Amino acid sequence: MAFSSRSSIAVEMKSRDPRVLGVLLIVNLMCVALAQNPGQPYSAQTTIRVQSFLVLVDVITQDPKTGLPVRVLKREDFRVFDNKHEVPIATFDSGARYDTRPITLWLVVICNERVKRGGSAEFLGKEAMFRPALDQLDKTDTVGVAHWCDNGEAKLDLLPTGDRDTPIHVLAKTIKPISFDAGSRHSNDVGEATFRRLIRLIIQDAHRRNPQPLPVIVFLDGDYTGEPRGKLDQVVDDLLEVSGTVFGIKDSHSPEAPILTNGEVGEIEHYMADKTGGKFYSAPRQGYAAALELILMQLHFRYELGFIPPVIDGKRHQLKVELTTEAREKHGGVRLRFRPEYIPVPELPTWAR
Repeated sequence: MAFSSRSSIAVEMKSRDPRVLGVLLIVNLMCVALAQNPGQPYSAQTTIRVQSFLVLVDVITQDPKTGLPVRVLKREDFRVFDNKHEVPIATFDSGARYDTRPITLWLVVICNERVKRGGSAEFLGKEAMFRPALDQLDKTDTVGVAHWCDNGEAKLDLLPTGDRDTPIHVLAKTIKPISFDAGSRHSNDVGEATFRRLIRLIIQDAHRRNPQPLPVIVFLDGDYTGEPRGKLDQVVDDLLEVSGTVFGIKDSHSPEAPILTNGEVGEIEHYMADKTGGKFYSAPRQGYAAALELILMQLHFRYELGFIPPVIDGKRHQLKVELTTEAREKHGGVRLRFRPEYIPVPELPTWAR
């Protein structure tokens, strides 16, 4: 895309439909260039290079009385703040209109190490209970399966597919017991590093897809996990860069996770869900499908707000979404859930290329 000017301006934008945004950016850039060079007419001899950058914020709503998503909100009902400064909403999509980007649903488990209760092993032999929920996916949505293990193994067992039966079959194979003793501190360190590597494999997959889907990780696990906060926040940063969302489902009969005393963050999957706008659910066997259906319903009826960040600095920015006073009064205290931070990055991190 080339335009006349002596200025070379680069703005990075990620958008599902960049055509409208491209026109707006073109007009803005032409105005900027003319203002900077009022005596310089546009010619075909110099160019402005335009890379578009759009931050997408996924907003899940909940009616306080029914618990169901609120489907009637409009663009003018929302306000978005970047580091406490309001920013204009550039794009608006609604799941109720089926125009939000598709999701890639990742069913993620930790290895079944035989000796551990409360982990993904609780779902062994019960994988088929999740199958009915997959029928709630849209045609453009895909499902993948992945696992990590304290022995250093991290694998995308099934790349995202539109098939609804294969993920269940692969999940059943992935949860089968393995021979491994996870009792040593060394194995815990290896497991932590492997967990981080798995998350990055999932993010890399999202980066490779065009258009880029919303990566949604659903941990099937009791979350007996811990990580040093600094290393865990690096993983959260990676997810924030692709607006990934984390959810979790644990078997309600699983014992509670122990409280860690070594300075690590416990229940890291819960922590990641809080930081990305997701949620963790506890369900009995007969409620597995209902828990997954609840997650999918929230995602399908979400709102997707896009804005152009004031600066692209690769740092965490505080993010806030609220309803206007009029919308709050009209809809009776709708609850909003969204990721509380985002990171505008100038380019893909090295590991994701």
